Amino acid sequence: MIAAVALPALAALAIWWSSTGLLFWLVQRPRASFKWTAGAMTVAAFAAMAGLVLLRDRTGLADAYLGFAIGITLWAWHETMFLLGYISGPRRTPCPPDLKAWPRFLVSTETVIYHEIAIALHGALIVALSWGADNHIAALTYLLLWGMRINAKFLVFLGVPNLSDGLLPAHLTYLSTYFGKRRVTAFFPILISLATIAATVLAFAALSHPAGTFGAVGHTLIAALAVLAVIEHWVLVLPVRDTALWPWARQSSTIGTPLENGASQSWRT
Repeated sequence: MIAAVALPALAALAIWWSSTGLLFWLVQRPRASFKWTAGAMTVAAFAAMAGLVLLRDRTGLADAYLGFAIGITLWAWHETMFLLGYISGPRRTPCPPDLKAWPRFLVSTETVIYHEIAIALHGALIVALSWGADNHIAALTYLLLWGMRINAKFLVFLGVPNLSDGLLPAHLTYLSTYFGKRRVTAFFPILISLATIAATVLAFAALSHPAGTFGAVGHTLIAALAVLAVIEHWVLVLPVRDTALWPWARQSSTIGTPLENGASQSWRT
């Protein structure tokens, strides 16, 4: 029983750690490499979409891992396009000074609105292609990353004390001016509770399936990813530097000034 849960959980951890570090390493390479990175990720995304269709009615253990990897790949395409600066929003300048609450939210939205629309449209397509399928792991993975990203975005916008500054490219440094003050707000308990509830529900969903089956493995992968998301939410308010997890991804020549943490990682931008 323990081994049946540990293997997919460790696989989720390994995929999360390696894919996040590789993404940060790629977007901090010289700008001349950006088009090649975008091209390679786009080819991978098309292959993942083809895999999404091919896996619809396959429920072997390997298919659970493949579905999870497909969901991660599709999400990574959006992260890459944002971090490279190809899909973001019409506003790419610092936040006007002295804006409060709703006006600041509106201009903040202008920095990412194209990215938000692309994620929503792609998510709708993924759900449509997965509707009624036996293998829905890719769609659930994508939707989980989307939901956790929105949660983390609100935390960063409202204000968190621990903003990471080590792994984002310099051309996105203007985003730091749109985030809240370095403090824990009254909204943190609410948003962290929502993330924790989601992780708990997914964990119980994994345990509801017989050990070693497609359902158990697939939902354990997703539940483990949800737990990692909750941990990263806590990192936003604790004196912990998550950049230490990816020292090999740092490129000092292109590192910018402090930006968001939780909204910048795998469920993040």
